[in-house]
Amino acid sequence: MDNVMKSVTHEFRWSDVLRKGSNAEFTFEYNCDLRRLLPWSGVVDTKRSITEFGVIWVKVQPGTAVDEHFHDEEEAFLVTTGTATLHLEGQQTVLSQGDVVYIPRNWRHQLVNDGTADFTFIDIYWDMGGSGNPHASGHA
Repeated sequence: MDNVMKSVTHEFRWSDVLRKGSNAEFTFEYNCDLRRLLPWSGVVDTKRSITEFGVIWVKVQPGTAVDEHFHDEEEAFLVTTGTATLHLEGQQTVLSQGDVVYIPRNWRHQLVNDGTADFTFIDIYWDMGGSGNPHASGHA
């Protein structure tokens, strides 16, 4: 038997698979700018029966502290530019470009950008069951 996958050509519109950066919309949450990349309403549904995940582009302005908080989701931060101090469960370290950090669910965390440039990172989050626990998140 031949187990080689065959290539298939798919018809598509660019507007169905591409969001241009020039159309980026950020919201202000947790005292920083967020662009929620996934889920992508009407295009990519990331809610599954076992887990749900999302991806956020985060910008922390110079001289800004993100609100200390915790939540039911687990997170991984992939730092793209700048430096910031991460406070995690009473300990701290400096993050910079190329660093990756894992934040377990319900761990208190906060980022402080004491620098002169934006601190940016990609936040990937997930929870079990696809629903999270609204009673298990909040601000410190």
